[in-house]
Amino acid sequence: MSQTEATDGLTYVITSDSKTGRCPKCQHVSHKRHSTYMRVIDDLPVQGRPVHLYLKTHKWFCTNSFCEAKVFTERFEWLLPHRQRTVRLDAALRVIAFSTNCIEAAHVTRMLGMPVSHDTLLRLIHTTEMPTVHSPFCRH
Repeated sequence: MSQTEATDGLTYVITSDSKTGRCPKCQHVSHKRHSTYMRVIDDLPVQGRPVHLYLKTHKWFCTNSFCEAKVFTERFEWLLPHRQRTVRLDAALRVIAFSTNCIEAAHVTRMLGMPVSHDTLLRLIHTTEMPTVHSPFCRH
């Protein structure tokens, strides 16, 4: 892992060294690497400075002949598929988005080193699954 400091934040370059990958469709473990690619991911800030992770990760061939996925990407528990933010940054942004209106929340996130737009915060709110709460009052 290497680190670079810039005026706009901290940048870390991380390389995955996994020897196998597990297919997300069939859970079959594959040893046959397809290729590598770079993902750019945002993480929680350090001392108010944004953190950007450059993650060099792998694609794998699914060797299970019955699986519909021929090629799949490596998965990480701290990173959801197709996302450009870590799970913990997403959680922090959700807390801020639900605490106030999204215009003010966007200003707060910029000051904290997690710059996102109010539209992004609105998307987070709309994609959050809300628990169903049953009213203690009986309606007839």
